[in-house]
Amino acid sequence: MSRRNTIAIAEIVEESATLRTFYFEHELKASPGQFIMLTDFELGEKPFSISECKSGRFGVTIKKLGKFTSNLWDKKAGDLLSFRGAYGSSFSLKGKNCLLVGGGYATPPLYFLSRELMRQGAGITLVNGARTKEDLVFCERFEELQLIYKRITDAGCFGRAGTSVDIARELLEKNDYDMVYVSGPELMMKAMRDLLTEYHNLEYEFLFERYMKCAIGICGNCTIDPLGIRLCVEGPVLARDKVEQLTEFGKYHRNAAGTKEYFKAK
Repeated sequence: MSRRNTIAIAEIVEESATLRTFYFEHELKASPGQFIMLTDFELGEKPFSISECKSGRFGVTIKKLGKFTSNLWDKKAGDLLSFRGAYGSSFSLKGKNCLLVGGGYATPPLYFLSRELMRQGAGITLVNGARTKEDLVFCERFEELQLIYKRITDAGCFGRAGTSVDIARELLEKNDYDMVYVSGPELMMKAMRDLLTEYHNLEYEFLFERYMKCAIGICGNCTIDPLGIRLCVEGPVLARDKVEQLTEFGKYHRNAAGTKEYFKAK
């Protein structure tokens, strides 16, 4: 188990009414796609993907959803939090002409990935999709990078209504990518998997989110059918050969008690 660190919040950036990035001054040895386990000393700990990591500083972008995250909203710079990690598998960083597809508040880890890919000289097209303009995150950050940036919302805030999968479909038809990276809500990623079945030789990697308790592969709460993959260890990033075998993907996940909860079709 990684050593626990207790440090002060260096900065809090308000991304939207329900989304904030918490920054910490710490030399975190992390790769894009990995996560930390964060605790506020009162309500246990939760996993959060790393949205930015550079020399001596890292950030996690958190959506206000329940009691734990609401408690984080009461924190300010200088308050102490505790974390352990980084944990899990990471994106491979092997693409030269890459398509990155993000959805909603799961998009921030693609910022960390974009910066690392660009450091290796890769060309990047990034699609950022969400339900509304307010749900579209990290727009300014992506626009500051030297990449091709596409954005879209279900509500048509930019003149066209649609999803990031719609844009990805059009881009795949017109461009010769050698790698696709995806991070978003599970039903959105399931739609991307269905789309990518048409491109048999194209490699891809998905960043998964599941309920995690231990982050070190002991409790088994984040295993996924039928392979028994522990997403906190063998994941949360999975490559095409694994993703294609998942039978629960897009159908159900498990709650804190391990009970199956089925996704509701939209």
